[in-house]
Amino acid sequence: MWQAIRQHPWAAVLAVLAHLAILAILVVSFTRPATEPAGQTAKAPPEAVSVTAIDERQVERELEKIRAAERRKQEAARRAAEARKREERRLAELKRQRRLEEKRRQEAERKRKAKEAAEKKRLAELARQRRLEERKRKEAERQRREEEKRLAELKRQEEEKARQAEIARQEAELQRRLEAQRQAAARQAARQKEIDRYRAAIRQAVTNRWHIPAGATADLRTEIRVRLLPSGEVLDVQILRASGDPAFDKSVEAAVYRASPLPVPSPDSGLFDEFREVIFAFTPLNVR
Repeated sequence: MWQAIRQHPWAAVLAVLAHLAILAILVVSFTRPATEPAGQTAKAPPEAVSVTAIDERQVERELEKIRAAERRKQEAARRAAEARKREERRLAELKRQRRLEEKRRQEAERKRKAKEAAEKKRLAELARQRRLEERKRKEAERQRREEEKRLAELKRQEEEKARQAEIARQEAELQRRLEAQRQAAARQAARQKEIDRYRAAIRQAVTNRWHIPAGATADLRTEIRVRLLPSGEVLDVQILRASGDPAFDKSVEAAVYRASPLPVPSPDSGLFDEFREVIFAFTPLNVR
């Protein structure tokens, strides 16, 4: 109760005044004379009756004032309460708006941080991918250089092998040519030896049939060309260079004819072509 009085002191004052007014009305009522019997007119002092009426009206007016004041107070209290409620609602709404704004701010901050974290993660992943790609590129470049080096070494080895093979081939070719030349030289030497043997045999056969004229000097020299058949028969004798002594020249020519057929190689030997025409030089020294 005292808490209510402290909160509404005017209401307590009005309640006290109302009780005092009621008490005054009761007191005035008890002081009136008793009702007169019927037919009799009550006589009372005019002053007392007048005073009593005035007091009641006064009290009624006071009470009305008190009640009006109370109503105004209650209306003011009601309005104040409504104003407080409206203010409380406004403050509550403001707090709610602030909480909502704070929540939105926190959510936006959370999203911003999440976005920054995601972006940082994306950039980190991108940097990692770039480092990985760079390592792969460097590794591929290293492998490419090693492969190029390996291929270059293989090429060098193949070129060296080819060079060595070419050197060996050239050496073998040289050896083959040298051997062929040696064999050709040997065959040529053997052929020439055989030719020389037949030429010597022909010269000896002619010399055996040569009768040197008396008086022939040692400085005489006759060069003849003898044409032969494959059988060795003398086909023709021609003086290429005369000695200056016709008898000497004739003796050489006659000796060739007398020696026919001359010893010649068989046509199958491949040497007869060397003896189709044979040139000889004769001096008296040939028979000495």
